[in-house]
Amino acid sequence: MNNLKIKDGRIENLEYFIGSLVLIGEDKSPEMLIVDGQQRLTTITIVLSALVETFKSVGENDLAQGIYSTYIEGKDVRYKPFFKLENENPKPFLQESIQHITKKENQPQNKEEKTLWESYLYFINKFKIDSLKKDIKFWNDISGTNSQKQLAILEAVRDEILLNLKVIYITVANEDDAYMIFETLNARGKNLSSVDLIKNDLFKVLNGTHPDDTAKRNWKQIQHSLSSRATKINFETFFRHFWLSKYNFVTESKIYKNFKIESNKDSFNHYDFIIDLEKEGAIYNKIANPLKSDWPDQNDATVFNSLNALSLFQITQIRTFILALIKKRDDRLINHSDFCRVLNEMEKFHFKYSGISSLKMNIFEGKYSKTARDLRRSTTKAKSKEVIEQLLSFYSEKEPPYELFKQKFSELKFTNQYTRDKKLIQYIFSKIENSYRNTDELSINKITLEHIDPQTNGNGNYGWLGNILPLDKLLNEQCGDKNFIDKLPIYKQSDLKIVQEFLCKNKLETSYHQANQDQWFDFLADVAYNRTWKLEK
Repeated sequence: MNNLKIKDGRIENLEYFIGSLVLIGEDKSPEMLIVDGQQRLTTITIVLSALVETFKSVGENDLAQGIYSTYIEGKDVRYKPFFKLENENPKPFLQESIQHITKKENQPQNKEEKTLWESYLYFINKFKIDSLKKDIKFWNDISGTNSQKQLAILEAVRDEILLNLKVIYITVANEDDAYMIFETLNARGKNLSSVDLIKNDLFKVLNGTHPDDTAKRNWKQIQHSLSSRATKINFETFFRHFWLSKYNFVTESKIYKNFKIESNKDSFNHYDFIIDLEKEGAIYNKIANPLKSDWPDQNDATVFNSLNALSLFQITQIRTFILALIKKRDDRLINHSDFCRVLNEMEKFHFKYSGISSLKMNIFEGKYSKTARDLRRSTTKAKSKEVIEQLLSFYSEKEPPYELFKQKFSELKFTNQYTRDKKLIQYIFSKIENSYRNTDELSINKITLEHIDPQTNGNGNYGWLGNILPLDKLLNEQCGDKNFIDKLPIYKQSDLKIVQEFLCKNKLETSYHQANQDQWFDFLADVAYNRTWKLEK
């Protein structure tokens, strides 16, 4: 509406360029596949649908029907209706609740449907008189009643979309040409998805609709699975990790081309591929968003803890390998002890390498891809074990030196004002405590962080590890801002082994100075590197 101007009491439109569209099909084809531009066309359809509904609400049925029958719905040669923009996902919510002139009251069932519905309601509200009065600066310069002014603006918005939006559209004959355009536009900063091209390839081959459109149902299930937990997973991220885990190590921009090569092989089955994709999508979600309920067996407790820790470190490259690892465990080509062992070593290595030392991960994407593919190709337990041992040897070679680890370890801090490292510090203390107890029972959430020397003492290094002790919440609250000597009786009430170790080291102290902090930090760093997260050699 910012493109609407008034001149001599009449509303005028300005041209607006919305970029380029890439379509697959001949110029005169009755149907084209959208490669780039689906979001823009969907938004335009939503705006037009909101205009139709608003025209209906003010009694302008002819204006509503004029937009609907010309730009939203069409008729084929048998006079059967069809929507001019077909969007498979989310289907049928977009078609029934937004596009159709007689709408069904469907409740949005997922994030995508909620976003579409909220966008539609946004425009419905924007087209009301009260909103137009606020948004249109020249409202008072338009002649007529409020209803007449509203109608004039709505018609101007319609004309802005239908007559004044400018676009460059590119048509290509096939998917191969689309890939070339895809790469060219991607190099110029346009965000096109190779996954969309792959999806269209799959749907074109798996085009059966009776008794069900299985391919589209499977694809929708994958999308639902990846978005069903607290952290939503990007489909493109999952697909690339899946591809790297099973097929080839390629960059994002090369995936579609690589898919075309694979799918043209006689051994490739499109139906098996999408079924495989659905199964591994569910597994991927358990890797990226681990829940205890995913690993209900008592013997799998360490699996959950390791996956949870790797998620805390925010490492995504490892998922490529873990997909293959779980697959081989399910195929019984990796025994349970080796399965838990490799995840535990992965956790320990990446705690040192990534969680603390913050070293570059670029060497690991290719390494995990190759190791995953080697593991998937293994046909015996012995070969699977050999692949695992090679990875563990690689960890030993790349382990950060103690001096670097200790330096980075000293940079961790937690205060009421600085909380970025809080969960990592809680994780550190829970793992050290569990290493003393030979168990994984103590979880991160059961530990609160007590500042031994209170902030009120003016200690500039108040938040670092040398001044932190894990405590039960109630004991922590009792400590408050008490002096060190007054906190000692409270510390003695703790059942934590790490607290008992602290008391042993400071039993003769009446105050807690920098030298005490340095000693405590040195102890924690040594225990962390050489005991709790010690790698197999």
